[in-house]
Amino acid sequence: MSNLIQYYRVFLPKFKRRCLKYFSQILKDPHWFLMFFTSRIKIFRDVGIYFSKKKQYFFNKNIEIKYQKTIFEEIDPEKIVRSLREDGLYCGIYLPQKIIQEILAFSSQINYWGNADPRFPFFLENQDREEKKFQCRFITGHHFNPSQNCPAIKTIENDSMLWKIAAEYLETKPVLVESRIRWTFPIGETVDEPFRGVFKFHYDLEDYRFIKFMFYLTDVDELSCPHSCVKGSHNHKKLSHQFSLLRERDDQEIIDYYGRDKVQTIYGQAGFGFVEDFYCFHKATLPVYRDRLILEVKFAMNKYTV
Repeated sequence: MSNLIQYYRVFLPKFKRRCLKYFSQILKDPHWFLMFFTSRIKIFRDVGIYFSKKKQYFFNKNIEIKYQKTIFEEIDPEKIVRSLREDGLYCGIYLPQKIIQEILAFSSQINYWGNADPRFPFFLENQDREEKKFQCRFITGHHFNPSQNCPAIKTIENDSMLWKIAAEYLETKPVLVESRIRWTFPIGETVDEPFRGVFKFHYDLEDYRFIKFMFYLTDVDELSCPHSCVKGSHNHKKLSHQFSLLRERDDQEIIDYYGRDKVQTIYGQAGFGFVEDFYCFHKATLPVYRDRLILEVKFAMNKYTV
C-alpha cells in the first residue's frame, strides 16, 4: 500500500506538468502517441518495429549510402551492430582532433536554451547574468541542429559509417532525426523535481527503435557527468518496468534486478564516443566540479511531427 501511495505521489505531479504538452503532441501526430503509449511494453515495441520495417518495403539491406566518406575508418560496423543487439551499447568511436577543435570553437560562440527551454536563451559568457535575469539555475544548455552552422558536425551527420551502423541496426532506411550539443553544469545543490529524472535511471520513448551516437567534447571522469547505461536492458526489461507509467528508477532497484555488472559508467577524454539504444535504462550523473559538453546525433526508424 505504501509503495502504491509513493507511486502516485511521484506520478501525479509529472502527469499534471506534462499533460498539456502530451495533448498538444497527440493533436500534431497521433502516430507519435501510439508509439509513446505502447512501445514501453516490449511485445508492442516489437510489433511497432515489424510494421515500421514493413512500411519501408522499398528498403534494401544493401542500400547505397549517399555519403561515401568516413572519418571513422578504424571501426568495425558489424562488431558495433552485434554489440548493440546484445548490450544496447558500444563504446570506442573516436572523433579526429581537427573535428573536435572545430566543434569546440563553434560551441563557444553560439547561444543555448537554458534547461532546453526556448524562454531562457543565453550565451556562455553571460550565463550568470541570464540566470539572475530569469531567476532560474541552468542545469543544462542545449543548442539544437548545430550542423546548420557548423561544417564539422555536418561532416559527422553525413558520415557513411554512422549511416551504415544505423541502417544495419534499425533494419530499415534510417532517419536522421536531429543533432544537438548540450552542456551540463555543476550547480552544487539539489536538482528540482522537473529535472531530476535525467539523473535517475530511465529509458526513452522516442521511436520503436532508435539510437544515438554520443561524443564527449570535454574530458569526462567520475565527477564530471559520466553517462551510465544498463547493458541488455533494452531486451530484458522487468515486466513491472514495462507496464509502469513511470520510467525513472532508483539505482538500487536497477542493481537488484539487472545486476551491478550490467551497469556501465562511461568515462573518456574529449573525442571519445559511444552509440546506444536508448530503450536501455540510462542516466547522467550530476557533475561536481566541471562542465560537460556532449554532441548527440540521433537516428530512428520514423520521423514524427512533434
